[in-house]
Amino acid sequence: MTASLYVTGTHVAWMERHLPVGGGDLPRPDGVAHAVAKPVVDGLAASVCGVLVTARTDVDWQATRDAPRCEECQRVVG
Repeated sequence: MTASLYVTGTHVAWMERHLPVGGGDLPRPDGVAHAVAKPVVDGLAASVCGVLVTARTDVDWQATRDAPRCEECQRVVG
C-alpha cells in the first residue's frame, strides 16, 4: 500500500461535527470532504478545488471513501 499524497479538509465556515461510520469526528460543513495536498499542517489550507478548508493531517483522503466528496477534488485527485 502506498501513502496518500492528500489529507482531508472541510469547509471552514461550518463548525458542527458529524461522526462518520468509521469512527472519529470529521467536520463536514457543506456535506462534502475536500482533498488537501501534502505537506500540510493542521489548520487552514486551500483544497485542490480552491476552497478554504480546515485540514486534518490525521484523516487521509483515501480513508474518507464513505464520506461524500467534493466532485472537483474527486475529479482531480481520484
